[in-house]
Amino acid sequence: MAIRRWLLVGLLVLVAGCESGGKGSPEPAPTDPLAQVRAAAAKTAGVPAHVTLSAPNVEVAGDTDPAGRALTLSVTTGTGGEAVESRVRVVGDDAWMTLGSTYMPNLDPTKFIWFPTAEFASASVVHLGDAFDPAGIRGFAAAMTAATRTGEGTYSGKLDFGVAPAGVSRGLLPAKAESLERHGGVSQSVPYEASVDAHGYLTSLTVSLPTFATTATFSDFAKPVTIGKPSDAEIIEVPDALRRLMSR
Repeated sequence: MAIRRWLLVGLLVLVAGCESGGKGSPEPAPTDPLAQVRAAAAKTAGVPAHVTLSAPNVEVAGDTDPAGRALTLSVTTGTGGEAVESRVRVVGDDAWMTLGSTYMPNLDPTKFIWFPTAEFASASVVHLGDAFDPAGIRGFAAAMTAATRTGEGTYSGKLDFGVAPAGVSRGLLPAKAESLERHGGVSQSVPYEASVDAHGYLTSLTVSLPTFATTATFSDFAKPVTIGKPSDAEIIEVPDALRRLMSR
């Protein structure tokens, strides 16, 4: 009887484990460093997060919600004691940007100008090939060709922009390969450093050229983000010709 009872208990435990879908055995993380960094980039790019971007004379900070297709950024540019702050707001298929400063008459630089999201990439300092991936980590992940683990949660490697999909964001990096070359960079072998936290999120990415470097940091993962459209009073109407000129 005792043997039969133990067999019955073992069978019940086995059945319970099958019905639970194996929740007690989470999927293991990749062991290859390159796969780890790419997986971390994909995880960060897929959830709401706070993001900062930094490059010479440019500082960016804001929040993104890729699933909700929403983004808000403040972009500060300038040298010395003179700084100009512009704002970016994207909700679905609509994008808005303030200029912060302008020499154009009768144009309030503190008001938002509307753009179709699909045409917004060139209008913003941030190269928003994907408006909901402002740091461009999807494109960077695709361009990663090598990674070495340098410490607990830290990596270094190389990027090859020749293998990145067309139209992806590059954050604050020059948008075109020719511009990378002007900064002394070879687009097929661009150094990067990355950090990944204990939960598998990419928390920082620094891409370096000989004369130019940009760093992105990420935090507040998967926390709710509320981003709304500007009010009518915050928007200024501009001629379509001017909008097209700005988005080239």
